[in-house]
Amino acid sequence: MKSRSVAAILLSCLATTAMADGYGDDRAAIENLQGRYVLAMDFNDPDEYAGVFAEDGVLDWAGGEVVGREAIRKFMMDGIYNLSRNAQAAAWPATTRHFITNQVIEVYGDTAKAVTYWFQVNNNAASREAAYGLFGHYEDELARIDGEWLFSRRTIYNEGIQTRARAGMENPAPEKGQY
Repeated sequence: MKSRSVAAILLSCLATTAMADGYGDDRAAIENLQGRYVLAMDFNDPDEYAGVFAEDGVLDWAGGEVVGREAIRKFMMDGIYNLSRNAQAAAWPATTRHFITNQVIEVYGDTAKAVTYWFQVNNNAASREAAYGLFGHYEDELARIDGEWLFSRRTIYNEGIQTRARAGMENPAPEKGQY
């Protein structure tokens, strides 16, 4: 009887460790995905930018929805959101860098939800200074497809645009996941 109890406790500990390891791996992969997104945006890399979305992924931004990986790639290739389009080679760059901070990531098997704060810093080429820009948060729906986490939907809230602000509204943190 005692050996069964010990075995049950050991199995419980192993299962808990496996769940925790799984969450850590999922969270790290999702954080990497978010990092690849901001790097691709800031360095105007349409292929990498589109590559973080599922084939039928949705980018919901201040200009509306862009649906599908190919449409998202075209959106970036067309320069609609090229933050360094006025930069000149070997000159003080007029560009933007995005930073992501506070994150809540909840995993539900092969899907996940995340809320992540962002802010941006801009190089002002005329005054040769960096300046704090805008801020907001992302609300993400993610899917694990063929073992890889991708955005199925990314909604961008920008506290500097009245129609895209969420200040004073309900906390957007997702419900607790499986871990």
